[in-house]
Amino acid sequence: MLVLVAGGATHGYSLLGRLNELGVSPDEVDVGQLYRTLRELELAGLVVSRWEMPEAGAARRDYEITDEGRAVLHNWAFVMQERARLVGEFLAQYEQLGLATEQAGPAQEV
Repeated sequence: MLVLVAGGATHGYSLLGRLNELGVSPDEVDVGQLYRTLRELELAGLVVSRWEMPEAGAARRDYEITDEGRAVLHNWAFVMQERARLVGEFLAQYEQLGLATEQAGPAQEV
């Protein structure tokens, strides 16, 4: 969520659409969970919100990342880089077995 908010001030339904486009959930993202998460991020000081009154349409709450949120996002980027490295190593070893990833069946719990 922080990486999406870091892209610029945005409102909840815009975030909802972007999360659904990314496919972060096999079903539609739960709008209630989205707003609970945004509220938790705000209480933690990672985002701030303010009401915007557009000339046309309803008022909406826009969210913006804070300096503390950017620091947390930066730390998560390092975590994700390490996870990407580990996934890359796993796939390389898998391919060394002579198995192509496109041969893999549907995801199953291991």
